[in-house]
Amino acid sequence: MAAYNDFDRQFAEFLNQAPDVLRFAALGTTEQGGLNTAFKVDYPNPSGAIAFYRPDWVIVQDTEIGELNWIVKTNGRVWEGTEQTDDALRNWCKLITLKTNNRWKYIRVNQSEFNPEAGTFRKLIVTIISKRMFTERDQRGTTMSSEEVRQARDEGRL
Repeated sequence: MAAYNDFDRQFAEFLNQAPDVLRFAALGTTEQGGLNTAFKVDYPNPSGAIAFYRPDWVIVQDTEIGELNWIVKTNGRVWEGTEQTDDALRNWCKLITLKTNNRWKYIRVNQSEFNPEAGTFRKLIVTIISKRMFTERDQRGTTMSSEEVRQARDEGRL
């Protein structure tokens, strides 16, 4: 599989062995600089100009209630504008789910959060979401109510 870096290669190897991943595709740029797809999502960058983000991965996960489509962004570092990209991709997933009745979700997988030993994609996602939930709670210095956790999950912050 063509990949941009070692992290993407490791992520692809993880997806390839995860029993709950039905299929996946790397959509980002390759080491040779070529684009694998024309799929892009527009978003306002920090200066306010319209920019385009080309998702790194599309993953179809087998869940207990059927297939779940994921847009996944893999990050070695979190750059300025990452939150705007995250918001745009979460919004795209909400809109496409409503329009098509196919379930779409978005998550960013930072290299520091990636655990290739997770075994399943579901376990990886749950681990990342849990870690973010506790980080957000610690930053606030409080615990989050069940409703706050639900809202944060719906917004893709967890």
